[in-house]
Amino acid sequence: MWAQVPKGLERVLEPVAMVWGRLDRMTTRRYVTKVVRARLDEISGACGPGVDAERVLRERLKRRLTEQGTVPVTDPVGWLVGRALPRRALCPDSRCDDGRRMDTRADCAACQMLVLDGRALRSRAFAKATTALAGGRVDRPVFEAELNACWQREAAAAAVRREDALRQRHARERVWAEQRAQRAAQEAARRALACTVCGKPETAGLCGRCRDERRVEELVAEAVDVAVATWGMSGEAYRLDAVRRTERDMRGAIDQAVRDLLAAGGGVFAESVALAARLAAELQLGALQRRAVNWFAHQPPAQAEYEKVFATEMRRSHLHDSLEAAREAAEETAQTARFNTAHALLNDQLRTLRADRPTSEADAEPDWYAQAAAQVRGLIRPAPPERAMSVRRPPALPGSLARGSEAGVGA
Repeated sequence: MWAQVPKGLERVLEPVAMVWGRLDRMTTRRYVTKVVRARLDEISGACGPGVDAERVLRERLKRRLTEQGTVPVTDPVGWLVGRALPRRALCPDSRCDDGRRMDTRADCAACQMLVLDGRALRSRAFAKATTALAGGRVDRPVFEAELNACWQREAAAAAVRREDALRQRHARERVWAEQRAQRAAQEAARRALACTVCGKPETAGLCGRCRDERRVEELVAEAVDVAVATWGMSGEAYRLDAVRRTERDMRGAIDQAVRDLLAAGGGVFAESVALAARLAAELQLGALQRRAVNWFAHQPPAQAEYEKVFATEMRRSHLHDSLEAAREAAEETAQTARFNTAHALLNDQLRTLRADRPTSEADAEPDWYAQAAAQVRGLIRPAPPERAMSVRRPPALPGSLARGSEAGVGA
């Protein structure tokens, strides 16, 4: 039975089709096909996607078949796998094959350097052999002995270089091991730190409960920025109204999530309350961001971008099957451009808002007297409801946890 060349590899294996036809077993053909595809992947990885790997492997098979000449191929599998398909190179360049670059078809510079090094070595040996004898005669045994000595010196120098490289590698590995051990010790020390807020041990400086509570405040502040950047840039009155409404909505959503969790009954942990508050804040912020993007999407800049992209796409209507299909494609592309512009407008407004904001007290030098005075005022006069924390820390007991948390939830 004459074996057919696999589909998809006809162009590559066309030079060796007669050899391939002698592969009489299905398992053998599958194995050689796997080797062929591996060589194609090797060429693509070495030369990049811009090189035609099939063309390179086809030319390699042609050269191997030409080198074979009139000598018959007695072992098709061994010849294909061991001689025809592998890359042959004397230099370490993975793009070299038979002394030529596979990507540019030019002579390999690394191979030429090796050839020149060998010629220079033979020239030095020849010069020493001729100067050692009178009359400029060349004694072949003397030349070969000198050439052998030169090769031995080169091999000794190469061995010394390899030993130096091995010592440097071991030194680098020792340094890396010390750095890894140092980082591991630092990580262990960091994990052993107690929470800076509640004092819980081994929490890497901040426990999950405190981290969620802090994240809730960050999400509320981010939501306020989005609202001000979207609806509060027209004046101070609009700004204050956007701040009040956004913070009220955020706190309301957080309080509702906490109430739903506590109403489920059972032992509710403080960490669960903080997590529920954070998830509710993230959902509320996502909804607010979507409303802001929709608002910017119907502003004049986004509308102008929509009309421009729609007109541009309609000028390419001849590329579609019908006018209706062209209109649908143009509508989809224009809507994408509209919302991309809306996102860009929102981000620009947020950057402008945050750039105009003065330096926060956390970045400035702390005023201990002002902090102590604020604590005293907080004890004497509680904060107004809209500024109060929406998630209060419940007591440790589960029974008192629900009562304390329900008392701390405010609309």
